[in-house]
Amino acid sequence: MSIIMVTSRGPFSNEKKMGKVVKQQNVGGVATGLKKIIERHGGTWICWGDGNADHLFQEEFTDHYKIKRVLLNSREKKGFYDDYSNSTLWPLFHYFREKIEHDSTSYGFYRQVNKKFAEMIRDSAEKDDIIWVHDYQLSLVPQFLKEMGVKNPLLFTWHIPWVSSEFYTILPEREDIVKSIAMCDSITFHTQKYRTNFRHSYERIYGYNKELERKTFTFPLGIDYRSFSHEQVTISKRPFADQKIIFSIDRLDYTKGLVERVNAIEMFMKKYPEFREKFVYLMMVTPSRTGVEEYEKLKERLEMNIGRINGLYGNLTWVPIVYMYRQINEEILKTYYSWGDIALITPMKDGLNLVAMEYVAVTKKGLLILSEFAGISEYLRGAIKTNPNSDDDVSDKIAMAMRMKGDEVLRRLRGMKEFLRKHDDRWWANKILGTLERN
Repeated sequence: MSIIMVTSRGPFSNEKKMGKVVKQQNVGGVATGLKKIIERHGGTWICWGDGNADHLFQEEFTDHYKIKRVLLNSREKKGFYDDYSNSTLWPLFHYFREKIEHDSTSYGFYRQVNKKFAEMIRDSAEKDDIIWVHDYQLSLVPQFLKEMGVKNPLLFTWHIPWVSSEFYTILPEREDIVKSIAMCDSITFHTQKYRTNFRHSYERIYGYNKELERKTFTFPLGIDYRSFSHEQVTISKRPFADQKIIFSIDRLDYTKGLVERVNAIEMFMKKYPEFREKFVYLMMVTPSRTGVEEYEKLKERLEMNIGRINGLYGNLTWVPIVYMYRQINEEILKTYYSWGDIALITPMKDGLNLVAMEYVAVTKKGLLILSEFAGISEYLRGAIKTNPNSDDDVSDKIAMAMRMKGDEVLRRLRGMKEFLRKHDDRWWANKILGTLERN
């Protein structure tokens, strides 16, 4: 058995820089976990060639699997990725109604690109291959494959939240997407709520379908726990020796609650002045959708807020927020995880949140403050849950974490580590692949 893994982004892209082609790894997120799975099983990874030199490597071989890239022109890229995937589906499935943009032209490009993916899958699939399609960018691929007569077992994993049926029906193309996904042999979500919402969305449009009960499943994506939990070698001496380090890392995105989190840090200092100069908030933000006006405005707003707060509360020897905006490699990230006494992970809405999981795996004595609207909050019961919409609640939970005794921190941490150890990336892949045996 081999796998045809199908994602919007691949494990790495080829970028031409200063006359040389370099491979740029896609660090973190879903791509990292899927890479380990296909390395174990072998097969073909079909993805969009988004690197500026990927057209030179439309087919590429690694030690364990082949990569085949779908090439898009600038109009296809904008319509499929920028306009429909990220300006229509992304805000819709995170309950940001005011940010939803829609036009039929962008949906036309979305269909066109999904059909291109389906054609490459059809031309690549051998008789015994399992086709595993991922996420909201490729929701129409299953229907195109069925129309093309592809008979291979077909898996679909949805990685972001699935909203309530009432909210889902805002989407003009509501019939197309649920109908296509429902054609798969197995459909998996990260939480039971997302699975239920999907089924209710289908039933609201098409009526009850008994088959959906049988072929929809809930399995939270696991991380490579062994890799993250090994002893870490720090790249330098831990900074801020006299303060507790509150840490976070996020993509620049409005769903992550970045400005709201900074405001909560200010509220924390107002309500609990006794903790001033006893902590540093190390806030890492990685670039996302650079050049898009809305994201540039978000970055500007975030940085102005950080500057204002540091100016008001900092002094010659201390600033409350140390902010970094840059890409970061996995080894340095593990070091920052190991430094953090408290991880402050407060998205407004998140399908799962791998950062929270990675932090728990790495830290030896850290405490996790986690948004109740992150999917992983359903499973990490030792986390301190908070409502990211409330500055008061987040600030109170930070104070609670600052005061918590070491034995209670370790008790909470042990339970979360045990969950992640049992439900790692191998468990996740085996569970999902095993659903095909039930059908």
